[in-house]
Amino acid sequence: MKDLFVNTQLPVVTSDRILYTPSNFARTSLLYLQEIGSLRVHKPHSTGRSNLSSYLFFTVTDGEGELICEGRTYSLRTGDCVFIDCRKQYAHSSSEKLWSLSWIHFYGPNMTAIYDKYLERGGRAVFHPVSVSGFLEICHRIYELADSDDYIRDMKINSELNYLLTLLMNESWHPGEKHRDADLKKQNVLPDYSGAL
Repeated sequence: MKDLFVNTQLPVVTSDRILYTPSNFARTSLLYLQEIGSLRVHKPHSTGRSNLSSYLFFTVTDGEGELICEGRTYSLRTGDCVFIDCRKQYAHSSSEKLWSLSWIHFYGPNMTAIYDKYLERGGRAVFHPVSVSGFLEICHRIYELADSDDYIRDMKINSELNYLLTLLMNESWHPGEKHRDADLKKQNVLPDYSGAL
């Protein structure tokens, strides 16, 4: 009889995450963490957002799913990585091959220019690195820092996020596949006056 009131169903998603509150100094001067974590889906699940002042990096650590971003649908599998601008509408969902993810939401005063450079270099919303271990190690280190009481953790998190961006830039070099938004932004830059002198 006592089992009658016990909920034996698993939740749709279980996660281990930190919602991080950076200092005012970090928000105005550094790359800063907003949220970090990992999740496991127990039933097919979808989530989406838009107009969020954040950039999202995540990697599929197990299973399969899909990402819909900027009108394109990407199939995702274990080892795939995603790097997107969350101000634009996006959604992701697990397939029947239920997935696990590790993610980082972050922002900073120069992130728009950095992301534009990523796209200009041919950076992709979805990519499959030769080795995902470096990305997972960064996720682990940032999680540990965010969970600590280190008095200079914002500076250390900034350093780790810079390293994440370095790895992302390294993965982005696809000169023949420049993102269409990067090409449009190039058309709106100031004219070249170098020949006018």
